[in-house]
Amino acid sequence: MEDEDDENNILSGDNQPKSEAVLRNSHGKPQHSSGHQKIADVVVAKDLNITCSHVQIQALELIRGKRIFTRTAVHTTPKRFLFIALLPTDNGPRLIPQLNDHMFLSHNYSGLDENEDEEPVQLEPSISDNASESSIIHSTPMIPDMAGPTSRSTYSNHHHTITKSDIDLLIAQVAAVRLDSEVRCYIHNIAIFLRMHRAVAGGISALSTRHFLSLSHVLAPLHGLSYVSPSLVSLAARKVYPHRIVLAHPENERTIMWGSDVRAVRAFMEGLTVEDVVEDVLGNVEMPL
Repeated sequence: MEDEDDENNILSGDNQPKSEAVLRNSHGKPQHSSGHQKIADVVVAKDLNITCSHVQIQALELIRGKRIFTRTAVHTTPKRFLFIALLPTDNGPRLIPQLNDHMFLSHNYSGLDENEDEEPVQLEPSISDNASESSIIHSTPMIPDMAGPTSRSTYSNHHHTITKSDIDLLIAQVAAVRLDSEVRCYIHNIAIFLRMHRAVAGGISALSTRHFLSLSHVLAPLHGLSYVSPSLVSLAARKVYPHRIVLAHPENERTIMWGSDVRAVRAFMEGLTVEDVVEDVLGNVEMPL
């Protein structure tokens, strides 16, 4: 997606690594920086974490303000706008906290080159409560029809196209999703347990809890359900929190304040990952029946 001759790269700075995001119109052609221009519906920014803070602040302004200023023009985003940051999974620099907190969810993807010898796994679509926790990717995404629980519309298996009518249908279905009071309490308990976990130093913000609640609603119609189930809440937690959680250093772990040995804490936290923290919380919080 990067064009070295294009001066409209919205996430590039002087003498800074360029993020592979380019302004393009609906026909895939770069837009000229004159007048009031529209930004593409989807912006993919690669290696945004290694850019300077000024570039990341521009990306944050684009997400929050739905527009970005250049020297000669103001570029606005469409009403439905998606910003995707492609970041390495190693222990490199993180995004600035404000931008990182505005990332709705995270998903780890490994290239096909690493698993060339493995058979492709296809998960059968299911609307059962137990199967929804593991059904993250379907070979043929399906959206349930509001007319009935068994009526479904299937996308083309070759194009994987999502049309405006599909998005409108999903929005209508999300608005009709039911959330039981016990499941709502389960959502808030997970957020509280994560915030109070001994290995967590920060990252569980109010915005992350709102994203957690929103994703729990959104996953329901994608799994053919008209209500939020506890397993969908667990799946949402695994998507919303891993990129936000900041692990504590052994010297700053909260049990040190009441007499824990630093060496014991260091041994406890050795090899601990954010995924381990999320799974520990999901295992300790009582799930409603």
